[in-house]
Amino acid sequence: MTTNSLLRKHLTVALLYLGLVLAGTVHAATINVPQQLTGTINWYRTNIYMLNGAVFVMNNAVLNIEAGTVIKGHNLGGQGTNVAALYVTRGGKIYAEGTPQNPIIFTADVDDTTLPDDVDLYARGLWGGVVIFGRAVLNGAVDADGNAASPKYEVYEGLQPLTLGGQQVFQFGGNDDDDNSGVLRYVSIRHGGAVLAPNKEINGLSMGAVGRGTTIEFVEAYAIADDGFEFFGGTVNTKYLVSAFNDDDSFDTDMGYRGTNQFWFAIQPPDKRNYGMEMNNHPNELSQVSQMLPAADFKVYNLTIIGSGSVNNTNVNGGANHALALRPWVGPKIYNAIFTDFNGQGVFIDTQNGVTATQAVTGGYAQLHNTLWWDFTAGSGATNISNTITNLGRNTVATNYWSDASLSNQIVNPMLTSISRTNDGSKYLDPRPAPGSPAYSGAASTPTSLIAANYQGAFGPGRSDWASDWTALSEYGIIRGAGGINPLNIAGPVPPNRPTLGVVHNGANLDITFPTQTGFNYQLQSTTDLSASPIDWQPDGSAVPGTGSSVTISRAVGGSGPKIFRVVIP
Repeated sequence: MTTNSLLRKHLTVALLYLGLVLAGTVHAATINVPQQLTGTINWYRTNIYMLNGAVFVMNNAVLNIEAGTVIKGHNLGGQGTNVAALYVTRGGKIYAEGTPQNPIIFTADVDDTTLPDDVDLYARGLWGGVVIFGRAVLNGAVDADGNAASPKYEVYEGLQPLTLGGQQVFQFGGNDDDDNSGVLRYVSIRHGGAVLAPNKEINGLSMGAVGRGTTIEFVEAYAIADDGFEFFGGTVNTKYLVSAFNDDDSFDTDMGYRGTNQFWFAIQPPDKRNYGMEMNNHPNELSQVSQMLPAADFKVYNLTIIGSGSVNNTNVNGGANHALALRPWVGPKIYNAIFTDFNGQGVFIDTQNGVTATQAVTGGYAQLHNTLWWDFTAGSGATNISNTITNLGRNTVATNYWSDASLSNQIVNPMLTSISRTNDGSKYLDPRPAPGSPAYSGAASTPTSLIAANYQGAFGPGRSDWASDWTALSEYGIIRGAGGINPLNIAGPVPPNRPTLGVVHNGANLDITFPTQTGFNYQLQSTTDLSASPIDWQPDGSAVPGTGSSVTISRAVGGSGPKIFRVVIP
């Protein structure tokens, strides 16, 4: 893909004329999406796409979503398929490729994305979320038939099996760890988490048996009424995930998840929360007296998780605010992480169905290396902080993570620049460690397959706040650090902002004038029908190079009917 296609950005509102010149904003058309998507489907940023209840990208279908597109969810009432959500079923593919300046946004129908203050910062459960199903290997399933099958499969969140077009659309699992479900890049999923079934909420992004052929990078789960991200087994690798202000866990894994990840950031809200990370080897509902295979063996490098507030925050709704919850036999390998500002303990050794997770620590399955820990409360209901080994491990085998010096886990202030969970102007969120922070020394080396990052936490020094620009955190004015870089280091100039368009009726011509920037070409496009889906935009003349100053394109007034123009970078 070329640099310009990665940076593709519409630059103008459309222009309308019919005899007399009428210039103004053309509002995006709302497209009601059918329940089943088949073949090749293209969604464009000039429209808003409404998910009325559950929508399924079926087997062999391909959904392409243009950068800057907004997709909204409208619940039809009740649960199950009445909850608005986008499901990419086994064998289907999604290519949702936004850019830092033009992210793809999934949100609720009541959210006007042109008005950043119209929905409460912590509004949750207004619709469902995004779900991707793949064909990777699972180590167990709650569904009895799926657990007995070979290869195993699971039915999502205990829903009743549903057959559409001859396909079981809620199933995931298989025997292909290299399965490819497409690409999610620069995608923000907001205000979701509606209830699917009793005690079952949908996550921001659910990944069921997703294979390592899938690309998940720069994805945000914001204000979700359940987990931000949940990995139901699979092997998918991820980079640059943001889990912000979610009701339950920031990150959740189970069913033998085995991916490699880098640059995860989470901040919990002041009103609701649970664990920073809930880590299972097996499905929660199954007893595990021995290790299920393939075993959960995932890796995370460069992680920062900020809890819900360590002191004066004992009445928050939700479960215990521990940074990490380990379940029996789970095997995460976490390197170069920062955990801070939690209202619970550092590592919680949980017991599931009578089996304790002690063996996850003593057997070396769950590992922590080169991590920083700071500001954890002294105990249940405490309003003071105890930065000690005893407090972080609460007298369990977990204290070994800090007492074993060879692991290089330190209880020390990471000196994050600023922690805030609001946009009231009194403070702002900047999760980068300040100059002189211990995060800039003592990091473990990263594998050559990952991005070199010689620091602890998700953010490095200088202009490295990769969570700026494209996230709800940034749009809502919560995160306001010195970010704004292009984290992919795409060569070429920074794309221009949307210009003000000048329109002059000059005799028999319409003069369309707009500012330009060198290094970019500008293509005038036109159509005669805004109601079509998709809109059939056609080139109107040749592209013109940017000069660094304004450019005027003239077109004759008249013809058989209205004509609408826009200018884009090809």
